[in-house]
Amino acid sequence: MNMNVDELKLKRVLEDWRVAPVANRAFRTGVWARIERGRGVAGWVSFVRGHAVVCAVVLGLALGAGAWTGRERARVGVELERAAMLTSYVSALDARSMKMP
Repeated sequence: MNMNVDELKLKRVLEDWRVAPVANRAFRTGVWARIERGRGVAGWVSFVRGHAVVCAVVLGLALGAGAWTGRERARVGVELERAAMLTSYVSALDARSMKMP
């Protein structure tokens, strides 16, 4: 029974409760002013500061990939140069191509 009395009181309070918000004439102007401030040109420094972790990871991956690629290109170049040098040396020692004085 006590529960019903509380429910009736709550129902009456909720029925009488009305919200009357005060109209703010400067609301729309303020919203557009904030939007215009947000449209300002942001430089790359502010972007990097906002995305520091992602930028650091991307930079690390780029440096690692560049170092690995450079090492592989240098290794291939050395192998090609070595093969050319060996071919030149062996062909110089070939008795068939030597000239006798």
